[in-house]
Amino acid sequence: MWQELTPECLAKVQEVFGIFDVDGSHAIDKNEAIVHWKNAFGRISAREFFNTVDADNDGQVTLEEFIEFWKVVKSSGHSEEEILEELENIKNGESWVGFNDLPKKYQKQGSSGAQGQ
Repeated sequence: MWQELTPECLAKVQEVFGIFDVDGSHAIDKNEAIVHWKNAFGRISAREFFNTVDADNDGQVTLEEFIEFWKVVKSSGHSEEEILEELENIKNGESWVGFNDLPKKYQKQGSSGAQGQ
């Protein structure tokens, strides 16, 4: 259904997921996301992240949801170079910016979708 990620990109997705998942539960909860984004926009980044990536709206982002999200981003026309750059930005605590050209399922109500570069 969605384009597969290269092994390099998949490894980066898993690395970034692991940075969030500090308790090793194999899921990112909202508190872990807020703690990761320590800056002034941390709560906003966490909310936007969950609005976009938490596909089943259960308050947690699983590794499967996180991987699927990045497959959707790739399938929507973004290069793996863009994905790797965004993952590095997220890893470094930069604000979640989202993508405004994804299928509706990934454009949750309340999501600003500021990127689309």
